[in-house]
Amino acid sequence: MKHPIELIESIEIIKREKWIIIITIIVCLILSAVMSWLILPEKYESRAVIQVENSVQDTGIMENYVATEFTPQVYMQRLKNETVINEAFKNNNFTNEYKVNDLSVLNETNTSIINITYLSDSAENARKELETILDVTKKEMNSSVKNTLQELERTYNSESQSISQEIESIINEYNKIIRDNNLPEVLILQTILNSEIIMDISEEQINALSNVSGGLQNKLLQLQANIQTKSEEYRSVLADYQSVKTGLDSFTPDPFIRVISEATLAKGPSSPNKALGLIIGLFLGVLLGLGLAFFRHYWRNSAPNK
Repeated sequence: MKHPIELIESIEIIKREKWIIIITIIVCLILSAVMSWLILPEKYESRAVIQVENSVQDTGIMENYVATEFTPQVYMQRLKNETVINEAFKNNNFTNEYKVNDLSVLNETNTSIINITYLSDSAENARKELETILDVTKKEMNSSVKNTLQELERTYNSESQSISQEIESIINEYNKIIRDNNLPEVLILQTILNSEIIMDISEEQINALSNVSGGLQNKLLQLQANIQTKSEEYRSVLADYQSVKTGLDSFTPDPFIRVISEATLAKGPSSPNKALGLIIGLFLGVLLGLGLAFFRHYWRNSAPNK
């Protein structure tokens, strides 16, 4: 039975096999240096801090649409739109391709602050590309809200036209009853103006008024009420339409997306960490060298004697 190797014997083995350990460490350090300096590409880091806040400006009827789009969560998701951002990179003649893995996004807890870190092959490229990413994201959010508002504008416009046609139809029906029954035309004007008007009327019209049946009078009152109701509805929809149209013409995302810290210019590469690489190479070299030394000792001692 083989006896376990004791501490003194271990030290003797290390002394005896020191050249193997040293050579192994040197080889690992050389490999680590080659990886860090020659193989692994250098990455430069650019940072920016953005605030996305949807309550900084009163947007009236558009508030819900703005509040839905301008949130930190939506902003962070739009930052990951590779298709749109790569299109912008091409338009700016950037040689690099945008990859989500090069972007790191962190939303500070319970705040609207977003910390963004982007990696590229040079300090200048990292800053320019990050600035483009931020600009494209803002434009996309702006376009999203504007498209929604344009659809809302079309809806209100269509609704106002529909109500206008309904009012016109009801007024035509009311006027036809007035004319067919030879009633004073002042009733038409009174309905349009929604107020009482005092005018002289003919004897014939007085007789016509006196002969108005209860059913006909009730019909006229219903039509008047419908005209007034639809008119109020039309004014409300028209006011909403004008509000959306005015907001759409003047809308800008700037109040909702604030740049707290502009994209930075790196002073040096952030990766690979060459010092860390050498330390790891040294550590692996020591472990591998010791392993080879003890394996060599075990192999010699376990070999059968000739």
